[in-house]
Amino acid sequence: MNKEILKNILYYIEKDFSILEKGDLSDIGNIIGIAIGPYISEEMGYELGAFHAGIRHGISLTDGTHAKEE
Repeated sequence: MNKEILKNILYYIEKDFSILEKGDLSDIGNIIGIAIGPYISEEMGYELGAFHAGIRHGISLTDGTHAKEE
């Protein structure tokens, strides 16, 4: 299912690319939310909390806070 989710994210990014050129992080978040919304479930790894944890982890890897995560 991961390939399907990634294809959906890319579809919405390409579809709404003009918004991203002028938008901010909230616009990117909105597009990703629309793309992954249908896949959020109670299944392990597909919970909304799992997505939030992945975003926090990815950001921490780039902003110097990774070692400080709990």
